[in-house]
Amino acid sequence: MTAAATAVVEAAATTKAERKPLLTPRRSNILLLLLGAGLLPTLTYRAMPLLPKAIPQNITVAAAIAIGALSLNLLTGYAGQISLGQGALLAVGGIVGGTITSEAGLPMWIAFPVSAIAGALTALVIGFPALRLRGLYLAVVTLSFAFAMYNAVLSLNILGGGSGGVASIRRLWGAVTLPAEYDLCAVALIVLVLVYVIDANLTRTKLGRAFRTIRENEAVAASFGVDVARFKLLAFTLSGAFAGLAGSLFAQSVYLVNSQTFASPVDYSLLLLIVVVVGGLGSRAGTVIAAFVFTLFEFLIGELFGTTSLLYGLVPMIGAALLMYTVARHPGGFASVVRERRERREAEQLKARTDSDAVPSIPRLASAVSVEKHVAAASPLIEVEGVTVRFGGLTAVDGVSLAVEAGKIVGLIGPNGAGKTTLFNAISGVLRPTAGSIRLLGADVTRLSAHERAARGLARTFQQVGLAKDQSVLDNMLLAQHIHSGYGTFEALASTPNASKHEEAMQARARSALNALGFAGRENTPVRLLSGGQQRIAEIGCALLADPAVLMLDEPSAGLAPAVVESLAERLRELRDLQSQTVLLIEHNIPLVLDVCDYVYVLNFGEVLAQGTPEEILADPDVISAYLGEAA
Repeated sequence: MTAAATAVVEAAATTKAERKPLLTPRRSNILLLLLGAGLLPTLTYRAMPLLPKAIPQNITVAAAIAIGALSLNLLTGYAGQISLGQGALLAVGGIVGGTITSEAGLPMWIAFPVSAIAGALTALVIGFPALRLRGLYLAVVTLSFAFAMYNAVLSLNILGGGSGGVASIRRLWGAVTLPAEYDLCAVALIVLVLVYVIDANLTRTKLGRAFRTIRENEAVAASFGVDVARFKLLAFTLSGAFAGLAGSLFAQSVYLVNSQTFASPVDYSLLLLIVVVVGGLGSRAGTVIAAFVFTLFEFLIGELFGTTSLLYGLVPMIGAALLMYTVARHPGGFASVVRERRERREAEQLKARTDSDAVPSIPRLASAVSVEKHVAAASPLIEVEGVTVRFGGLTAVDGVSLAVEAGKIVGLIGPNGAGKTTLFNAISGVLRPTAGSIRLLGADVTRLSAHERAARGLARTFQQVGLAKDQSVLDNMLLAQHIHSGYGTFEALASTPNASKHEEAMQARARSALNALGFAGRENTPVRLLSGGQQRIAEIGCALLADPAVLMLDEPSAGLAPAVVESLAERLRELRDLQSQTVLLIEHNIPLVLDVCDYVYVLNFGEVLAQGTPEEILADPDVISAYLGEAA
């Protein structure tokens, strides 16, 4: 690391430590849990006996619906996996939990975790066939498989069809004797707080960033080292656990658990969908508020007009109408209204600013030791031998061989349609070659996926900016460090000290990089609000922050002003000369290629037309005829 870069990192880390907020995410979790475990039972003892029994019972139902909606919000709002079978998962959890408390006579503290496990396993089974599906096909598959699993549970004949199976509610507060409705209401609110905290931990750690990026662009997520298939299954599993827990809580609230209690899971699926969409996809607070509003609205209509009235019967239609209105006017839900107003203000402020045309110094933000290891591990760092990529009868890349030496900048040029990006995708793992082999740091990676190659030291940018554009610049910088996060899934969910420590270190690195790249004061700005040139610079910064052995840049000068391109050339030379960074570069800007590259390959019609130093390429008559001459 250069002295300047080291100073930037240390200064950023010091500033971060000095300005550490009083209410950190971990302290917020502790505060919420204390409120849930201490204040709610006290309120139950003092206030709830003064309320009619119907009110705490409906609060319990609302809490169960809120947990179920949070489960769908996790899967669809965060991870982008559309599910119409969430009601069936709710039913599975309710059947399992109800059976444990009524038939086995065990307390709900056993029923809740077992129901969550049942929901998680059911969702995991649903998730496997859904891995390669998207959109409407995914929705249909989730609906079909969820109902198949629900019917499989019913076929076990563990429940009666009559009025038997009344759940036994256990007293919770020792000597305090309260009706079951009040006890269960307090339990429901405590469980809701716990689920809310876990969901909050998930969204602000590497899990949430990975889920949101998968929702936007799976290729970008994989390029940062995210195992897309694994994280999709994780989203299904966590969502199923929440849904199973919600179903068990709901079963306790209705006192009757038999084959008719969840006779129509599709109704629950639609209810959860309405709650999530109206509350706001990806909005935790909006989802919970919408769940309580819907449940208590239905209760009030029943109390005021009777459950047999026409208006009460129209409640589902009112919900459907609200869903259509929300989709038409506020696709992000009502929670998005506030967010959109804030983003409009940020966009106006960005537009009013006058940005410098120079690219600030790009720090390595990695130890010099790691670079030395990369150089010593293998030279060349990338070896491509006879790679062919076919799409049906079309051959996009035909028997290409190339090598990228350690500490060099290697250029890849050619006319449009020559196969440059296809070859790039084959090297980075986005595409699997039809024939040939690819070696990275001396190891054969031909059959490895994109996220596995990223973990081995390969970072890339895309022709169209490869960032999660709905996320902030800071979140993208944190996402770039995914493979170096240093903590696991359960640590993230529990917000352990180890997870918090690594998150703080990643934040310091990310803010240091943003300051060096000229994004100070705009860390929380969504990427889509930045100019094209700013997005490109942020993308290159993210790729560098991944600490790659080989940096692959796909047309990095696209969208940059001429003065910025000149500064970019200086930064690329600086990376090579001062930090021994190896770069493979696709570029249409021929002066930039000739200026910074040590070696150049020319592709034409999917084949290597020429290779050599920039001077040799410039003098090659075939290149002049096929490419440079056309450009002139």
